Amino acid sequence: MFCSVGFVNAFGVFQEYYSKDQLKNKSESDIAWLGSFNIFCMFGMTIIVGYLNDKYGPRVLLTVGSVTILFGLFMTSLCKEYYQFFLAQGLVFGVGLAFVVLPAFATIPRYFLRNRGVALGITAGGSSLGGVIWPIVLRNLFEDVGFGWGVRISAFIMLPLLCLAVLTIRLPASASLNSKHIKVKPDLSIVKHPVLILLAIGLFFTYLGLFSPFFYITSWTVSLDLDADMGFYMVSILNAASLFGRILPGLWADRIGAYNIMIISVGFSGIICTCWTEATSIATIVVLSLAYGFASGAVISLQGACAAQVAKPEQYGVAMGSVMGILSLAGLIGSPINGQLLGRWEYLGLSLFSGLAMLIGMLVLILAKLKLNPKFLRRT
Repeated sequence: MFCSVGFVNAFGVFQEYYSKDQLKNKSESDIAWLGSFNIFCMFGMTIIVGYLNDKYGPRVLLTVGSVTILFGLFMTSLCKEYYQFFLAQGLVFGVGLAFVVLPAFATIPRYFLRNRGVALGITAGGSSLGGVIWPIVLRNLFEDVGFGWGVRISAFIMLPLLCLAVLTIRLPASASLNSKHIKVKPDLSIVKHPVLILLAIGLFFTYLGLFSPFFYITSWTVSLDLDADMGFYMVSILNAASLFGRILPGLWADRIGAYNIMIISVGFSGIICTCWTEATSIATIVVLSLAYGFASGAVISLQGACAAQVAKPEQYGVAMGSVMGILSLAGLIGSPINGQLLGRWEYLGLSLFSGLAMLIGMLVLILAKLKLNPKFLRRT
């Protein structure tokens, strides 16, 4: 998660760098397509990867994904034209993400029946840790050794971490033993489950606006003629708060219910995002980043727990993959839409669209929770 979603969370650094350097002739929306296509590939391919994970296990997929991620980054370091960046960073790197993220998320629930929320929260916390460290690393590398070597050094940093994941992530011994004796075809019937469908729709609206602050908080700070260095560190501050926002809600979810915490998280994230443009100083932008990072953290960490709640262990990969596949469409179009809104209505339009989309997502998630358990305050 540190090398995959964590690196995507640092795309705000690339967004700002490209707009001032290699892709300065492109609009904010055009550049945002690179990051949003990462999200689309990362989640859009998960229905296929989930099927393969349920059938073959995580190790082969993690190996393929790790090699693809590193290849995509090395190719990105050589890019000069927009189409080259799109193919290397957008497509190849994005496909590699799908083969790494899903196996990690789908394997964890097989080890934990109790405390599943906190286990997934700790796993997702790796992405927040990456979102803290990668912006600082990339910013300093771009200044000290240039873009090409900066990206290549980032790939070399990932190499041992990805190797460690390949060697250590495996199915529980009981599941591995059963799979050797009984070849069970993955059960696709879970994709018709009404709660899973409502969960996917709710997260679709949520993801339309979820990543907007991650992509644009740096450019918002710079646009106010505030400290440019602090602008780059805002992404790290946001992700630092998100680290706690992914672990602590996992603890609460095991006691209160994953759906309950997810609804609260999405609701607060939407409200905070609509207030974005009221933050016009370094101090207020720091407070905004901390608040949004913490509030939004549970969305990624608990989406797997919510999907797993209605699935059997042998369906986890398909269940999570189907949900992520739907919300990948939101990840694909969300940031470019925000880029267009930014060009026409500036940051007010961006913040209102993102915040209201998340509030609509909250309403759909409430319907999913009620479908699962009509008693609203009961743990689900």
